[in-house]
Amino acid sequence: MVECGSLVSRFRRVGTSMPRGDQLTRQWKLMQLLAGHIGRTLAQLTQELGVTKRTVQRDIEVLSEAGFPITSDMRNGTVFWHLIEGFHAEAPISLTLTEQMALYFSKGLFKPLHGSPIYESLESAMRKIGSQLPAQSFKFLRGLGQGIAISSFGWKDYSHSKEVIDTLTRAVFNKFTARIIHHAPYREKATEREVDPYRLWYVNNGLYLVGHDHRENALRTFAVERIQSAKLTNRRFEIPPDFNFDEFQKTAFNVIWGEPQEVKIRFSASQAPYIRERTWHSSQQIGTATDGSIILTLRVADLDEVKRWLIGFGAEAAVLTPAELEMEIADECRRMAKGCNSL
Repeated sequence: MVECGSLVSRFRRVGTSMPRGDQLTRQWKLMQLLAGHIGRTLAQLTQELGVTKRTVQRDIEVLSEAGFPITSDMRNGTVFWHLIEGFHAEAPISLTLTEQMALYFSKGLFKPLHGSPIYESLESAMRKIGSQLPAQSFKFLRGLGQGIAISSFGWKDYSHSKEVIDTLTRAVFNKFTARIIHHAPYREKATEREVDPYRLWYVNNGLYLVGHDHRENALRTFAVERIQSAKLTNRRFEIPPDFNFDEFQKTAFNVIWGEPQEVKIRFSASQAPYIRERTWHSSQQIGTATDGSIILTLRVADLDEVKRWLIGFGAEAAVLTPAELEMEIADECRRMAKGCNSL
């Protein structure tokens, strides 16, 4: 039997020079068609893939260069293409104990997306992997829930967003402008917008769309659960060469990005170990005072997100800079106290 693992990695390397999204999807479908015992003619492949004969020939060349053993033979004057006998595109899976645990963890970490196509696909993949595991391993995998617990706070409900997520996923990978109906919480009515979707961004148990908003002519972030509908247009787009998602997200404390500013917070000695053991932001720096308290320095864009986070620490956190954030938190606490006293 021809081993598949190393060939897949070679396919990925060759694939980096190919156009994205739809071509990769098509070539994977081509692999499935060639895996049959009978094989396919070029005419059949052209019809089933919905592309030209030259495109099919080019895809076969790419896959062959990647190391997949594609061959052809003549039958009654007609050429049939297929994978050589004994090759399996879907090789049996052998998972170590730690790999099984990692697989379980990945499902748990994506639990906030329950009800979405992403989570359903993950469940489907888990079932397929489980069906190829030895009975003892599969039993262990199913029983991991009794030894490992994964919880998340503040889930969002994506059960009504299946079609939206599916459409946005296709728009992102195939570079199609999407027409969305978006209802922001501060607007009375939903608005129709055309967006060039650059990324789907999963952060803090929420799914967001990052892209160029034609209506505002600006880069925007949209919470997916607020998108009521999404449709593909027939127009394609290209991501600007100066768009760098890694740099883009560095300025956000959570999901709101922009021009960063310096924020300094003093945390009490009792909270210092808790603050130290986590990475709150990629820009963070921590300094220690003589009394055991620490000073956390960040460079972030939106103060509202930082304000909501800091209020949870109460008097154990004090804003040093900027003064604007200190005043906003003080005002917020006064309004909270007033509201509680009026209940």
